[in-house]
This record gives sequence, structure tokens and C-alpha cells, in this order.
Amino acid sequence: MSWDAPAVLALIEKMRAHRGDFTGVEVKRGAGGVPDLAATLCAFGNMPDGGVVIVGLDERAGFAITGVKDPAAVEHAIASQARQAVTPPVAVTFETLAIAGKQIVVAEVQGLSAHQRPCKTGGRAYLRQADGDYAMSAAEEQQLLAVRDRPRYDAGPVERAAIGNLDPHLVNGFVSAVRATSRRLRDVDDETLLRRRGVLDADSDRVTLAGLYALGEYPQQFAPSLSVTAAVVTEPGSADRLVDLVHLDGPVPDLLDASMEWVRRNLRTGVRVGVDGHNYDHPELPLGAVRELIANALVHRDLGPHTQTKRVEIRVLPDRLVITSPGGLWGVSREQLGTAAGKSAVNEHLYGICAYLSTSQGARVIEGEGGGIGEVQRALHEWPADPPIFIDQAVTFTAVLMRPRAELGPQAPAPHAQSGDPQTRILTVLAAGALDRNSIIERTGLTRSQTRYALEKLIATDRLAMHGGLGARNTTYSLAEED
Repeated sequence: MSWDAPAVLALIEKMRAHRGDFTGVEVKRGAGGVPDLAATLCAFGNMPDGGVVIVGLDERAGFAITGVKDPAAVEHAIASQARQAVTPPVAVTFETLAIAGKQIVVAEVQGLSAHQRPCKTGGRAYLRQADGDYAMSAAEEQQLLAVRDRPRYDAGPVERAAIGNLDPHLVNGFVSAVRATSRRLRDVDDETLLRRRGVLDADSDRVTLAGLYALGEYPQQFAPSLSVTAAVVTEPGSADRLVDLVHLDGPVPDLLDASMEWVRRNLRTGVRVGVDGHNYDHPELPLGAVRELIANALVHRDLGPHTQTKRVEIRVLPDRLVITSPGGLWGVSREQLGTAAGKSAVNEHLYGICAYLSTSQGARVIEGEGGGIGEVQRALHEWPADPPIFIDQAVTFTAVLMRPRAELGPQAPAPHAQSGDPQTRILTVLAAGALDRNSIIERTGLTRSQTRYALEKLIATDRLAMHGGLGARNTTYSLAEED
């Protein structure tokens, strides 16, 4: 992306709110020169989307802009490490920006292509987790090597798993659904249909990994990692670090149902008044969007032997819902998600089977059209809530939904301006006087990103006045004075 002062200031504001930098961002003060960045450059090279190093910010001082004395020397030092300290070398582009009278350097590191990974330094490959660099395990390195070619693990037969290990109810529903839509398979016997749809191995009587995972009576008997762990992560200092920790099992439809039941139990619920005047329970996040992200994690997870100890994980943190699955994207970039070009099934056979499966509630596991992420984005926009955050680390893929800042409860008090579009809400609360951004968020009930976008539009159209610098802690906003 193109970096300028407003973009960096907006990122600084996000990092202050997050109280740390992000998976794709590394901040360095650079007061004593450029530190050793080999591990960071290596980790960003192993991420499909790369990452950004910003030199001239002090994380310990709340991401204060400290600047660097010699930007050219900083750029040269980083470029030298990118060429000589990591193998293969990574490409870096630079921007030197003047902010608050000080110079900072933004170095954007390009991710390596799949056939070049893993990137190494000192003989070790690194990856990013949270905001740090960590040495990869041998299994994770093999995971990167395995996806140089299209994965086919779901089509492989499972040792000792036969047709008798499938759930008869799920099989009957699947066979009926396929026959209803395929003229070629309408009149064949069940075993032939299962073989041609990738449930049974083409050359033996064994069940494929896709068939076992989607239709198995108990897939975890043969592959324990085909499961889900979920937990609530409490605030730091709490007596119980994890609450409601569960390990969910069964085939894909059961995993999806059980995961959604757990999510409903652990998300806050408020009350909203409908157009008919009645009060209705209102979960803090759109459950349809959550369901789509969990289904994607189950169906698109890496099924290779190097992920045999890795499960799909769901975590509810105080400020976010996090869904992580083994393996990264295949055949599509993070930027393409939600677009017409963003359709790619990692596990073709599993995807094809799940398109005909329904849960115990009668809902399709997946739509089978590849438009689920677009629906997630639309649902969050209409809720309204922050757009989803996607993190592709090549060995894992994470979807993050930010929880509303305001506390919800059965009798949650309504904000001062809870109806209308974001700009109208902001104008309403500012009619009583100037407010800072956090107060605006609290009184309007808007998300942080909605507030930011609405404020920018109101200022650009001269309906609001900003008092203080962009991103400064004491900045306030008020209605613009009429001429």
C-alpha cells in the first residue's frame, strides 16, 4: 500500500487502542541505529502478505513519534539485511515521512511466493505470532513445503476406516441430495455414488479423509485433530485464565452446530426495540457471519499430516472473537476475499461433500458458491460492526471479529444517540458540545472504524471542526460554526 502521514497516524491510533503492534507490523525506536531485523524480515517473508517495519516510534512510550536522525542510513541498513541476512532475500520498499516535525521510515516487506518459502535466517525459519517473531517447528516448515503444490490430502484413504465407520443418517441425506441434483448419479447404486463423489477411495474399500471428516460417525477415532477447541480468555490478572474450555468432536455438521451453541453461550446479548415496538434479544455480533467463518475454518483447514496435532480454535477475548484454523489460503490472496475472484477451495473433495450436507437444524453447512466472505462483510456492515480482520500466516489462518466497545447486558442502557446513520448520530451527540473520540464512540454506540470514517466525512464537508492534531490524545470535535 501507499504510506502517507494520515495512514501512519491512523495505524498509530489503532496500535494505541490495541496496546501493542500487530502481527503484520513491527515498530522500532531506532535511537541507536537499526537493530537486528533478520528474524522479523524472515517472518514477514514467510507471510503471504508480508509486513511493515516502522522505525522512529517508541512502543514503550505509547507509540510516541521519536523520529530518526538519518533516514537514508536506516533504509540502507534494512535493505542490506533483507538482501544478505535472509535466504531467499526479501523485497522491501521504503517511505520516509515527516510527522510532527520528525522523520520516520516505513519499510514494507513483500511476502515470498509459495514456491520460495520457507524463508530462513541462520538456518532457522521464523513466523509471526501476535507481535513477535518465533522459530518455526519442523512440522510447520514441512507445512510450507507441502503447499508448494495443490493439496490433495482430503482425497487420500484413511487406514482402517471403511464404509461402516460412516454415519448412516448423514450418508442417506448426502446421497439423496446428490441424486436430486445430478442426472449422471441419479440411478447409480449408493457405493458407486460415494466413490464418485470422493467419499470412498477410488482404488480400495477405505473411506477418504474428506468422507470421514464430513460423514464419519466419529472421525476423531482415526484423526483426533479433526476437532475444535473453544475457550473464553479472561482479562489479565483474573483467577481463571480460561473459562468454559471445551473440546468438540464429531463430523463437520456436528462440529458446526456445537461451535455455534458455544458461541451463543459466550457472546453478550442486549435488547433492542423492533419496528413493531417489541423488545428483542440482540447478540453483540451477527451470528450468521460467525457461523460462516466457523464453517470456513472447518472446511478449508489444512488436512496434511504435518497438522495432525493442530485443531480449529475459537477464542472469545474481552474485545474480540478469534477463529483460527491450520493452514493458510490457497489459490487466493487475502485482498481477494469477499470479491468475485476470491473463490478457492483448499480441500476440493471435502468442499464438494459439505455443499450437500445439512446440520441437525436443517441448515446447509456451506452454500457451495464461494460467496460466504462477502456475506460476512455485508452482515457486519448492516449490524453495524467493524469489518472482519483476516490474518494469513501461511501455517495458520485467523479471522477476527471485534466485539462492541460498550458493555451489553439484558438491560443494557441505550447510548445517547442509537438510531440513524453514523454521521447523524455524531452530529446529534455533538449538539450538546465538543467531545473526544472515545466519548463519541460511547455515546453513539458506533464502532471505532465507523466513527473514524464518519468523522473524516463530516470534517471534509465542513460540518465538523477538529481541535488538536490527528491521532493526538486530547483531540476533540465540535459542530462547525455557520458563516
